[in-house]
Amino acid sequence: MKTGGFTFIEVMIVLGSMVALTAVGIALPVHMLEKQKINDFFQLFDSDLIYLQQSAMLSSEKCALYIDAEHHEYTIRTGGTGEVILTRKIPENWRIELRTLKMPLSFNSKGTIKRPGTMIIHTGRSRYKVVFPLGKGRHYYEEL
Repeated sequence: MKTGGFTFIEVMIVLGSMVALTAVGIALPVHMLEKQKINDFFQLFDSDLIYLQQSAMLSSEKCALYIDAEHHEYTIRTGGTGEVILTRKIPENWRIELRTLKMPLSFNSKGTIKRPGTMIIHTGRSRYKVVFPLGKGRHYYEEL
């Protein structure tokens, strides 16, 4: 007697193959999305620091950046603790460890950082060391 269906084992093999391919297809974009999230944050942070440095060089009103690790955000304020110019969120699952970097982060009228130092950003899967060197050099990142 001939029937026109598939056996249970054939169906299970096909379903298992589909689940495996789907798992691989989902895992790659999640990793890529996390990497893009890190790149976007650092690019925005770079832009904010350049803004802070240029405003110190071009304006008589001084600005400073404060990192509030507890509330997962950083702010740029006028006059040190004055009016908030901008606030940026730091992703919730990230942790910032201020090593030798002291708050507030600010620049003098020549564009040199006032208090150089380092901080570590833990992103869950990766760790980045952010270095603010003494002198006119800009900050840079090292993946640990």
